Amino acid sequence: MRIMIEDRCSRRSAIFFAFALTLALPLAYPKPARAFSESPVGTGSPVEAPPLPPGAMSVVPGEGASPAPTPHPAVRPRIKRRTSSASERTASHEEFEVEAAKARLRIKEDAWIFTRPSNRSAHIKKAEIGKFVVVTGSTRYYLQVRLKDGKTGYIPQSAVDLVVATNKYFKLTRNAPVLEKPNRWGKKVAEVHTPYYVHVIGFALNYVQIKMKSGLVGFVTMDALK
Repeated sequence: MRIMIEDRCSRRSAIFFAFALTLALPLAYPKPARAFSESPVGTGSPVEAPPLPPGAMSVVPGEGASPAPTPHPAVRPRIKRRTSSASERTASHEEFEVEAAKARLRIKEDAWIFTRPSNRSAHIKKAEIGKFVVVTGSTRYYLQVRLKDGKTGYIPQSAVDLVVATNKYFKLTRNAPVLEKPNRWGKKVAEVHTPYYVHVIGFALNYVQIKMKSGLVGFVTMDALK
């Protein structure tokens, strides 16, 4: 009898121990957590991860946290600036150069006198036909004039009687180019040589207007004559 009681107690203890062990195992060895991107067993479609709050970082199991992407600064559009060529800069420089001259010329048409030798500059006053201006210099397309109040202005060459007519012959003292305009920016159209005479048909500032045997008319600097 005693042996049977002990045997029953031993079986009850074994059953209790096995039951307690069954309860303790899940606590000691928890199941690995699934990532949001994994699919639960028995389903065919993945479970979408919930949206992250602003500024949060996404953490994938087994990998380090990746920082949020740095926003790129806005790219400003490049503005292509137009640069003037060497020939344009030279022409602009020549337009504002002044060749010294001295004359008193009659205005043949109404015209504005500008602050600079350019029609884009400010107006000083309007020159009236029949009046005279004191010329102190010449540019490529304008004459430099001195006004009564002492100011300096510029009037278009086409607005004044630039050539004072004459009819004389002068002997050349040196070879000289014949220019199409009475200034050093005039295009060379011919050349005259010593010791010949030239037929002078007009005076224009520091130049004389000549007529060649061929009928060509041009300008020669006055210091080339005798």
